[in-house]
Amino acid sequence: MARLKVMNALSTLSQLGRYVGSCGREKIGRNSGIRRAITFADSIFVVVVLLIPQLLLQIFNLSVPGVRMSSVEILEGVGVGHYTCESRAGPFVLIVGIVLAAIPFGISLLINVKSKGVPDKFRELDDIVASMTSSFWMLLATLPTVGMIGQTQSNARAYLLAASVLSFVLPLSHNIAQARLQNVTMSTGHARDDAKSKEKERSSFQRQSSTLSDISTSQRQSKRTSQILKAAEETAVMGKMFGTMGSTLKAVAMNRDILTLFKVEGDDFSWETGFTLSEIYSLGDKSLEVVVKTLIGSSKLWQRIFFSNPDDEEAKRRCVKCCMDALDVFDKAPAKKQLSDRSIIYPGYSLMSIIAKTMTYVPPNNMSREAFELSLGENFVKETHYQQYHHCRALAFQADIMRKQGRYEDALSVIDVLKTIYDIQLHSKVLMKEYVSDHCTEIVAASTFWLHHYGRNDEALRLCDHVIYTMLPEIKATELVTKFTILIPICRTLANQRQSSAAKKALELYRTHVSDPVTLAGGKAHPALGKRVPFMIILKCYSSGREAYDDLSTDVAYMLNRKDLTYPVFFETGALTRFDAAWSTICAEACLCLAKITGCNSQEESSALIKEGLNFLEVSAKSLKKEDGKIVNDMAHSYYSQILSELENLSAPV
Repeated sequence: MARLKVMNALSTLSQLGRYVGSCGREKIGRNSGIRRAITFADSIFVVVVLLIPQLLLQIFNLSVPGVRMSSVEILEGVGVGHYTCESRAGPFVLIVGIVLAAIPFGISLLINVKSKGVPDKFRELDDIVASMTSSFWMLLATLPTVGMIGQTQSNARAYLLAASVLSFVLPLSHNIAQARLQNVTMSTGHARDDAKSKEKERSSFQRQSSTLSDISTSQRQSKRTSQILKAAEETAVMGKMFGTMGSTLKAVAMNRDILTLFKVEGDDFSWETGFTLSEIYSLGDKSLEVVVKTLIGSSKLWQRIFFSNPDDEEAKRRCVKCCMDALDVFDKAPAKKQLSDRSIIYPGYSLMSIIAKTMTYVPPNNMSREAFELSLGENFVKETHYQQYHHCRALAFQADIMRKQGRYEDALSVIDVLKTIYDIQLHSKVLMKEYVSDHCTEIVAASTFWLHHYGRNDEALRLCDHVIYTMLPEIKATELVTKFTILIPICRTLANQRQSSAAKKALELYRTHVSDPVTLAGGKAHPALGKRVPFMIILKCYSSGREAYDDLSTDVAYMLNRKDLTYPVFFETGALTRFDAAWSTICAEACLCLAKITGCNSQEESSALIKEGLNFLEVSAKSLKKEDGKIVNDMAHSYYSQILSELENLSAPV
């Protein structure tokens, strides 16, 4: 944390330097890339600002007679003596000067200490240690010699003292400043020129023959490509740093700079147009890897921006476009055949599955969404066939697509194949690391309710026990969203057994793994976990045997006052795609359960709950049908129809 604060302070100093250097006028460019945000001039500004206190001290030292150094003769005997420099202020000015000189070194050491969340690419601690080692050995040779010769050899003494001082500066200059200056020069001077000249070079590369001149051209092309890849790598690390520090827009700008390096025409990369077919064909295997990873990373950044502001249509559009472009570039690039590891595209498929669940989008090439998503699932399975944990994720994706299209029996068949491959202890942690969530366990848990819905109740209960006792313990306690997603279908299956013992088991699971941990997490919990309360109410009602329980009045007040609470739109669609139930229908069932319990004691409360439940179902009716009247999800619609029927029967006069 301290390291990030220091780096932010240095960045502010750099911006102040640019502002002063432009005579108070802010310089605004078309975009802010690594070559614009952190330039050599910025570094000089920071150095100058850090030197200002030292310069002021020395000016003060020279200007004020009382502290100025003066030559003093020290007599050692009759006619014998020597001169030395002394100040009336004593050693205090010297001590302050040493402290001010040490501050930049202290800052550099702090920046280079390994810190969580900050990339190690810019760590120069090893170079600093090497420089300090060189200084130590130099001082070990010079200072004892100075002490030995004393004032007998004044020239030699002055030379040794100068060497001692330079031993602090020269190793740092050699190990760090020179190397960094070369990197800055190469990155800023050659990267853009390389991008602008690549079309001409690639065309000459295609026309190469066996002549010596063509061989020379190929060598130059290889050298320039390596320079471009190096510039892209350094820019990517800076973008990751911006992302870690929360500067998402700057991280996006870094990614745009990277993609611009691979534009044949030398034009700036555009999020709307992407890459042309000729540019895709011209990518080498390493360039393809960089482009695909950058596009997927950009899609995730745009998704983050969209989730922070759901009204930002541009962020949503670019999120979808970047992910589709990554899949398209990888599919069309001939260089993918040269890749020994094709897993770079797997996160793109996984991200597209999340986009399909949470966003509206237009598939490419005039394809229907059903056909596009089905092809995605099939292609993902093909790509991952020989890499097991990726293959498990692909099968989970394929089953999810089939579920979305209402092909539950086909999805269950795919899950049967998945269960023969998937090892929770072996695969779960690596899936969480690679794909953020364990989608395999989630889809297996979701299938418990499908089995129950289609009358295979014994299989559903056996699978519930398997997930509860084998899979759930492997999920970290901090992964609350994953646990929430796993437990909802299982608890629905247990609650629908219409047995208080099964409902109590479901309530205990839900309270232990979801409700209580989310309450303890408070505002740090994921926003999606705001959906937990209505389902908790349903489980309380079932486990109480439809009798009053302790905090019944609190739950009634919560459901009746929900009109005062706002919740994101993705609550509705997210529940529909993950739980095969509209969020509003779940809220309606909570109202129904409470109305049945309160009806005996308060007809007024019961009527209010019934009315609120019917209001929720009006939202469900809109969510569950498309504009042409086609039902979105048959299972969710069946659930909606059941709750609607019970609420209408309860509201009918006796």
